[in-house]
Amino acid sequence: MPGSISGGGGEEQSAPGGGRPPKTPKKQGGLRSFYDRVRDRVKRSRSSVKKGGAAAGEYMRSKMIDMVGGDEWVEQAFERARQLRAPDIEELPVDFKLRQSSWPRRLYERVFPIRHIFRMGYRHEDEFLEDFMPISHDSYIGRGTYKFVYRLPWQMVIKVGKDVLGSDPIFGSTYREVVEGPDKFLKPEELSLWRHLKRGRGTSARERIDHKFARLGLERYHYWKVREELPDLVLPTRFFMGVRYRQRLSGRDFFSRKIMPMDSQVLLVGKHLKEFATAGKQADQGWMGRTFAPGYDFDFDIGRFGQIKKKVLVKITEDFRKLIRFTELLALREKLILDIHTENLIITLPDFQLKVFDFHLFDEHLYEPSLKFDSPEKDHIEVIEKFIESFELDR
Repeated sequence: MPGSISGGGGEEQSAPGGGRPPKTPKKQGGLRSFYDRVRDRVKRSRSSVKKGGAAAGEYMRSKMIDMVGGDEWVEQAFERARQLRAPDIEELPVDFKLRQSSWPRRLYERVFPIRHIFRMGYRHEDEFLEDFMPISHDSYIGRGTYKFVYRLPWQMVIKVGKDVLGSDPIFGSTYREVVEGPDKFLKPEELSLWRHLKRGRGTSARERIDHKFARLGLERYHYWKVREELPDLVLPTRFFMGVRYRQRLSGRDFFSRKIMPMDSQVLLVGKHLKEFATAGKQADQGWMGRTFAPGYDFDFDIGRFGQIKKKVLVKITEDFRKLIRFTELLALREKLILDIHTENLIITLPDFQLKVFDFHLFDEHLYEPSLKFDSPEKDHIEVIEKFIESFELDR
């Protein structure tokens, strides 16, 4: 029929009024065409990264349901550690120490020491205290950015969470995941305790309790994301809601009973990565970084600690490479930065093994940006590369 448009395959379409149809204009070449191809490629790449990150996150969340119920590996490690007396300060390496608090905080810890800590659960329709952990006046080791650290009488440490503002960059996308699905990150007993502690409380008190339990789930989530990829490099760690008791100045009873998210780890004798440095200078940072999380550029000398067999250095190099690959993949796939600065890595002595004992993850856009690289995790990787170079394995 004249004037019709055929939908049949292979038939030539007729133009209105008959005759040959107009030719389809050719795509413009040159710079415009090149720009369109690059734009499409970037869109496909972004979509692939986004889907990969979402898939990885969903896989991890599904695994968490099984993981939070119990961990035989951790329990076995803790049982062995409880049979061993904690090493005295004199038995530890000379420069064994964590970042120290200011003198007012150290004085406060001395005048009002924490005397013991319990793990808190929910049993018999009420809060339930178990796992008594005594702490002496010299148990305070130091602090991290988010926790105070104390030695226990046996070969373990306990980390007590510090009060942190909700605006802190650690409370990013992974924190929102925990808030949206706490049952995936907390044990049933912890969920029951959470509901129990909120009964009869005012709005602000309930919000503080919500934040503490969400942070407990966040700490556990970060730990499992790292352990899933690097099981042989991660220290056995147990996360729980704990209650601490401080002693009065009189020494007769206790005045502070505070509930906080905590975790405990096996105490390993070793050195933080920064302690292998022969020289260090403060890195170029913004004023916030210099004030709250100062960084340093290091030169390393592995020979400071005696003769180490080449096969041992080769093994630890392989472990560092695994850590670097995971850190790079996490940044690319999920836009998360694993905080692997020199205070979060320990080299055990005398066996010289790499262990990760801090597992905080930050959203890339919330982490302090790099002044040298296009992604902030590369600052940490550069320091690790320098440490590997100090092994001089190529010579």
